[in-house]
Amino acid sequence: MRERAETRLSIFYGYPAALIARWCGVSVKTARDWKAGRRKPSRQALRLFALYRDGRVLEEAWRGWRVTETGIVDPDGNVTTLPQLRGYFLLLQWAGELASRDPTTQRQWWELMGRRA
Repeated sequence: MRERAETRLSIFYGYPAALIARWCGVSVKTARDWKAGRRKPSRQALRLFALYRDGRVLEEAWRGWRVTETGIVDPDGNVTTLPQLRGYFLLLQWAGELASRDPTTQRQWWELMGRRA
């Protein structure tokens, strides 16, 4: 019976209790108990953990951003659609290729790309 409990709780393997606690909104002690198999997490806690683990929840650095059915919305309300996001990568590659034709423009390009918003 113990082997089953460990297999079921393997979702937490490799994650520190403090991170599990933060993601699931529980105390570090509760997270430790879940990892040790002393307590069973709720289905909701397991689902929430899986959402964070799989990168489907925006972290604190993305405060003010939202993901909707139509795209990602910045804090100013601007919507960027999935096709726009996919095209953005290609556009940056193309602009970088154009910039590489002139040393001064290329230096400016890399300065621009290194600039933080």
